[in-house]
Amino acid sequence: MNNERLGTREITLTALSAAFVTVATMLIRIPHPLTKGYINIGDAAVIAVAMVLGRRLGWLAGGLGSALADLLGGYAHWAPWTFVIKALEGYIVSTSDARAKFDWRWVAGPAVMVLGYFLVEIFMYGMPAALAEIPGNAFQGLVGAVVGPLLGKAFAGALGGVSR
Repeated sequence: MNNERLGTREITLTALSAAFVTVATMLIRIPHPLTKGYINIGDAAVIAVAMVLGRRLGWLAGGLGSALADLLGGYAHWAPWTFVIKALEGYIVSTSDARAKFDWRWVAGPAVMVLGYFLVEIFMYGMPAALAEIPGNAFQGLVGAVVGPLLGKAFAGALGGVSR
């Protein structure tokens, strides 16, 4: 992060974005018993806020919002991992061209999410459970890669442009 101070607008947009990610993540949760995790639509929100807030704060809103959803939803054991994985996903997406029709980073971010959870699940639950979780995480990432950019473009338009 650069040494510029954050303005009231940036702090407010980041907090609201993190809250949006939390709500989107908690809205639809499909539990996965093998890993004590869940499938959700939060990746669309992570991608959208990363596109709007950009590199400086997009990763933070996505990571905090997703980790907060884990804490509030009874999945505290996942919160630290989720923060790192979703922040990385958000950072990758935040480097994309938000005005493009398609940017490969809208797919790369969710792919890193799938890989990140897979690696953590191997460590926490073993290879069979980690392998069983890949289809759900891949579906979650695919939904995010399709819906997220559409939301991001709509939010950027409503806010009068992208805050990069």
